[in-house]
Amino acid sequence: MRVGVMVRVFVLLIAAAVVAGLTGPAFADPRDIAVGGVYITTITQDWAGYTAEQRATEVTKRITRILGTPELRQGAVVTVRQDGANALVSVGNILVFTVTPADAKGSGTTLYVAKQWARRLGEGLTKALPGSNFHGF
Repeated sequence: MRVGVMVRVFVLLIAAAVVAGLTGPAFADPRDIAVGGVYITTITQDWAGYTAEQRATEVTKRITRILGTPELRQGAVVTVRQDGANALVSVGNILVFTVTPADAKGSGTTLYVAKQWARRLGEGLTKALPGSNFHGF
């Protein structure tokens, strides 16, 4: 009886080790954009000579610039405007996103998608800078 229990425990431990080995850590996609714990989007499309990864890196740099700009520490208006077929999302005078038709494909117009990203960006910036208020387009 005792040997049977030990065999079952051993089998369970082996199974747990196998399962643990199969489920490795989750890594963020380098194209993911988030701030203040708020997921904004994943850049999936290349544009204007930039790969999706390069676009995401540029967006992340711009968000970091916003977080480090003293004039924006209390908050600012997040604006969305149409620019030809594209839509632009800015904070103060800093362009954050260019939403292209390829980015918006299957999700609506570029303006619609830009407004969604802008809303999430404002929410994330406000969480990242307690006491600030990033609002509106």
